[in-house]
Amino acid sequence: DLVVAPTAAMLSMLDLHYGPLPRGRVIPNGRHANGLYSTPPASKDAIVLTAGRLWDQAKNVESVASVAPYLSWPVYIAGESRSPWGDSVSYGGVHGLGRLSARELAAWMGRAAIYALPARYEPFGLSVVEAELAGCALVLGDIRSQREIWGDAALYVPPDNRRALASAIESLARDHELRQTLATRAQTRARELTPRRMADGYYA
Repeated sequence: DLVVAPTAAMLSMLDLHYGPLPRGRVIPNGRHANGLYSTPPASKDAIVLTAGRLWDQAKNVESVASVAPYLSWPVYIAGESRSPWGDSVSYGGVHGLGRLSARELAAWMGRAAIYALPARYEPFGLSVVEAELAGCALVLGDIRSQREIWGDAALYVPPDNRRALASAIESLARDHELRQTLATRAQTRARELTPRRMADGYYA
């Protein structure tokens, strides 16, 4: 009777590949700050953070690791390194944090001034919401779903253009005012994406 997706971009892809759908509705995902993700953008360390399954090409964590040697700030990567098929992935030139609990990841998001996730595919991106509740400045993959959610509150790069990725991260690292502006915009947007809003959408 009804198909729900967290972004219009995802809903349109479902309609394209599996449709025509009878009816569709967009209900964004939500996340409570819960005291974990509430860091003011001003009180940050000069570090870049990314999080995701290291083996998942959709998340594209590998691209962030590949540009780390060319950045003036250190890069920290959190996420599961072992795939469901038993393969293990590791990257040099970065600080590997491994798989973290929600509280541990929130603490790192609270420290990091920049959160980079140049995803190739992302229906919504809950980790980005968490990073924004924690006041990080964003560098994201230039895909429809992320532009839909974050608008002018992030820098966007083609997911497979590593030169552009390094340039975007470095521009934020060097420009305190831009970093603060984007972080504040994104944090304001993230606070609108509440579980209550999501629940009201499903209830309706």
